[in-house]
Amino acid sequence: MKRLKNSIKYLAIIILLIIPFRGFLFRTSVNYSEIDHRKNVELTDKKLIAEINNQTKGKVLNIEEIIELSNEITSDNLAFSLHRVSSNANAVYISKKANCIGYSSLFNSIGTYMLQQQQQTDTYEFIHLVGALDVLGFNIHNLFDNPFFKDHDYNEIVNKKTHTKLFVDPSLRDYLRIEYVSSR
Repeated sequence: MKRLKNSIKYLAIIILLIIPFRGFLFRTSVNYSEIDHRKNVELTDKKLIAEINNQTKGKVLNIEEIIELSNEITSDNLAFSLHRVSSNANAVYISKKANCIGYSSLFNSIGTYMLQQQQQTDTYEFIHLVGALDVLGFNIHNLFDNPFFKDHDYNEIVNKKTHTKLFVDPSLRDYLRIEYVSSR
């Protein structure tokens, strides 16, 4: 019994130590490789546009705040689905269900809309990417026969002036609160 208690205690300590470092551990062990990109979907849903405008009214946002708010609105409005759902940002906002394509589409469309509203399109760009996930150098998509797992969508935010890039996986962020991912 004492051995079991000690094992549980050590496991709890390990878990408590991993939680604050989950983003770092994820970025060092998982890499996203771009294989394609998807076209941006322009926001047309008036309710979504009003929600964004309400949250940004009178504010001057930097890129980190735009990314954070895009993630918040996306995760507040979507639930992940393994079923066939739309990939259109406006449609997933209405249905409230999306897979990684819909999450990235909505995040990308919200971010692009906010860049336009904040007059930052000359400096930044949101790009919707399709990629493969490598865990410790091994492509995990080779483990699955189901076409649902053939690739994974994520986003790239490019500073057009400095050419620096940030990578965001909105579906991962929604469930694990990992803000940024690694991509080459």
